[in-house]
Amino acid sequence: MKGSGRILVSASFSLLLAMQGCGGGGGSSDDPADTNNPVNDDNVSDNTSDDFTGNESEAVVNDSNAKDLAIGAASAVKQGVDENGIVLPAQTAAKAYNPTPIVVPMGTSDSSEDLCPHGGTGIVEFNDTTGQVTLGTFTDCSYGGGLYLYTFTGVVTITYADGSDGSAFTSVHDGDLTSVDNITRAIHRTFSCEANYQNCTLFSDFLGFDERSYRVTDISVTEDGNSAYTAEGRVYDPSHGYIDVTTDIPVTFDCTDGHPGTGRLSFTGANQTSGTIEFVSCTEYVVTTNSGTSNSYNW
Repeated sequence: MKGSGRILVSASFSLLLAMQGCGGGGGSSDDPADTNNPVNDDNVSDNTSDDFTGNESEAVVNDSNAKDLAIGAASAVKQGVDENGIVLPAQTAAKAYNPTPIVVPMGTSDSSEDLCPHGGTGIVEFNDTTGQVTLGTFTDCSYGGGLYLYTFTGVVTITYADGSDGSAFTSVHDGDLTSVDNITRAIHRTFSCEANYQNCTLFSDFLGFDERSYRVTDISVTEDGNSAYTAEGRVYDPSHGYIDVTTDIPVTFDCTDGHPGTGRLSFTGANQTSGTIEFVSCTEYVVTTNSGTSNSYNW
């Protein structure tokens, strides 16, 4: 499909994606030992990919789970640092368009020229009869420029609550993003808003340092100019639930294996329970709980 139809589809698609640059899990259950068996036989889902399917209640920090939660806190900050400032497909193209109502179904549009100006393909389609689902399939889609040149291969799905202008929606990016320094990151990011872009939420699912699947929501990251990072946000542990993470001492990630080397994070859970994780070196960290227990571990 060519001409104005292509522009209209790309405009709506791009504008929603652009909002994600400004800034789940369910009731299934199985063995918490993470045996890769998805049979429902207890209260926590196994995780064999970066898609979070675990516990969404608030965690109670205690001596038995503090190590897991501490690793989750460290993993969430690393994820926030890795994703800080990244540009997802179509955010640059979106700047060329003014807001428009959600358009009626128009079939499939080859929008590569607008969405992938440096090469690759970006195919956009409304894939049901209501116009409430938009699907973008990207293959080696190259966009941006300079230090912000990216290549994305994957799928973006946007589901609207209805076909009206300002409809509530949920969008999901799922694929691989390569930056100009040739680092490729798996991206599984969900962005949702209520009607008229109110109460928007951004979260990202990822594999942590322990190869378990976590979810981090609305994390904010700042860098002090010397590659030390301060971060805060909420992270969901697949077995224990969520904790809120803050930074006591800025964290560095200059270890060859990607682990933090210095810094300290605090995390809080339900019932006024809390803990800290302090990074002593590239191989050692110390976990302390508010009950007074302190243990040293190696990665």
